[in-house]
Parts: sequence; C-alpha cells; structure tokens
Amino acid sequence: MKKVLVIEDDEPLCWLLEKILTGKYDPIIMRNGLEALSWLSEGNLPSLIISDIKMPTLDGLELLENVRSSGILRDIPVIILSASDEPSQRKRCIELGASNYLIKPFEPKLLIEEIENTFKRLENPLSIDR
Repeated sequence: MKKVLVIEDDEPLCWLLEKILTGKYDPIIMRNGLEALSWLSEGNLPSLIISDIKMPTLDGLELLENVRSSGILRDIPVIILSASDEPSQRKRCIELGASNYLIKPFEPKLLIEEIENTFKRLENPLSIDR
C-alpha cells in the first residue's frame, strides 16, 4: 500500500484526510513542516506528500523547497492544499515543483482523483492527462 504523507495543522482536517485516504493508501499524518522534514530526513520515503501552505515552524513553501533540493526526496510528488486562491501563490508552488495545487475546501473525490492521476503520471510520464 502506498504511503501518503499528510502535513496539516488543522486537527479536523487531519481527521478527514485520514478517513478519506485510509483503505486506499497508508496515510501518515504530521502537524507541521518541521516534523515532516525530520521524519523524511530519517529515511522515511512516502509515495506522495500532501501539504498545507500555512503551518507553524516550517510552512508548505519551505517544505517544498527542501524536498525539491534534496537528492533523495526530489522526485516525491507533492500536492498542495491551501485556503488561498491567490494566483501568485499557486504559480510559485507549481514553479517549485508541486504536482498540483488544490484549494480548501476541496471535494474529497477530487483529491482522490488527483492522487490517482499523479500516480498514473509517474507510471507513464508521457501521459498528458493533467
């Protein structure tokens, strides 16, 4: 079962994401970017990362920069979940290498579809289903 690292500081949303992902994926829930980066640096490699942007200690942008600059982590796909629909923030995340940027509140079915599409793109990089 594919591990999905979820980095989110909102407790109810963590609960919801865990419920949405459990059964189809193995969700690992972290409350902030620093905790997640520490876990990743211990050699834990998820198949996918879902991260909020605004979090205490290390935000989602800083986490994304760290993941993309790491030799071993750089190819892990990252989906950003954010309450901000600011085009410049979305653009920045995509430029940093995020697979996608979804705006909260989101439709759970849409998130699952995006995760599945991300994995399909990894298996078949020539696919243009984006």
